[in-house]
Amino acid sequence: MGSVTEYGARYIIPSSATRSFSGRTLQELLQIALRVEFATIPPYLTAMYSIKDKGSEAYQFVRGVVLEEMIHLNLAANLLNAVGGEPELVVPPGRGNPFPPRYPAHLSEDAEDGGPYLQLMAASAELFRSTFMRIEQPAQPDAPPQEAGFSTIGQLYAAILAKFEEYDHDTGKYDAARQSERWNFGNSGGTVIIVRDLDSAKRAINEIVEQGEGADMTGELRDPDYRVREPWGQYEYYGPRADGTYGPVLGTPLELSHYFKFKAIADGTTPLPPTYPMIANPGREKYENALAVELSDLFDHAYSALVDDLQKALRGDKDLFFTRVVPAMRVTLPGLATELMQTTIAPAGYTAADPTAGPAFRYVPARERRRSAALDRLIADLGTGRYRGGSDTLGATLRRIRENQPAADEGEYGDV
Repeated sequence: MGSVTEYGARYIIPSSATRSFSGRTLQELLQIALRVEFATIPPYLTAMYSIKDKGSEAYQFVRGVVLEEMIHLNLAANLLNAVGGEPELVVPPGRGNPFPPRYPAHLSEDAEDGGPYLQLMAASAELFRSTFMRIEQPAQPDAPPQEAGFSTIGQLYAAILAKFEEYDHDTGKYDAARQSERWNFGNSGGTVIIVRDLDSAKRAINEIVEQGEGADMTGELRDPDYRVREPWGQYEYYGPRADGTYGPVLGTPLELSHYFKFKAIADGTTPLPPTYPMIANPGREKYENALAVELSDLFDHAYSALVDDLQKALRGDKDLFFTRVVPAMRVTLPGLATELMQTTIAPAGYTAADPTAGPAFRYVPARERRRSAALDRLIADLGTGRYRGGSDTLGATLRRIRENQPAADEGEYGDV
């Protein structure tokens, strides 16, 4: 059993007798990793949106994790683009397991027993403890690489690392043309890395794993063990240091990893403010209130446009990230989600404590999106008081989404 120790992270590469092989190519494994990264974002966003106090430490903890998951998504896409793959976030029915997932759903069909069960729920200590911590729990350093049926995300990335070593030995060709390092929502840990060789591929993988992913879900991991065996687990920013090594960069903010951020909320160390009374796993079929149905459809359509744009951005259309993806994630989705969480599922007239709607994060094919008039109605009603979340910024972003809807002849999935 050998180990790779470059850049501060230890990957255990066992003999072929103890590895799990699936016959998947490096590109296929990277597609799995890309979708695993993406699948966690809607549940995290839902919990974040449900927290009423946007200035609270708990809200900022979750927001920081989401920002880093977006960086991980870009890193996974850069790794895939580097070896000639094409990032794919939209998989229509009939071409395998449809993606994006419809929640509730397991983390990945390629994980052991599907991995953690992801639900769209308001933030609670139990949600952070039973689901979010399980996703982000730090990896045991002796967990073997696992290409299929992996019980931890870390095992998947260790398998990807081993495949990269084989790829570099056999081919050694890396394409940086469609990769992007213009990927930033604001202050957050992590660095986007252009993958040009095996060295930078390892750094990109480490950047993902060291921020808190790679859970050993087969047993409970005691915190003291983790701090000893993974001494950088509580840092958030990693990169090349002055002495030529790779690791936590002194002088940058020392913040908790994903696992410890979620643990702090679950344990009550970081208080969880009041949340909106959103029903679990919301969806239009659960609503009697016509306004909730309309807002739900609009959110799904805005989210679907975001997925399409994000896929194009990951494939090399770099301008789309800042012109469409960032505005949608900063303004459109939060505004509509908050509006949903303030709208009761039953017709108006009930108390503020009654159950409310929430974002369903359901992908709608482009052709079906064009048939909805909900977007035009919302734009027309902005400023009338009907929508509490209305603003000039929200209106401008929604108008941009409408202007960029696909033409009628682009097919069911547009040009994605």
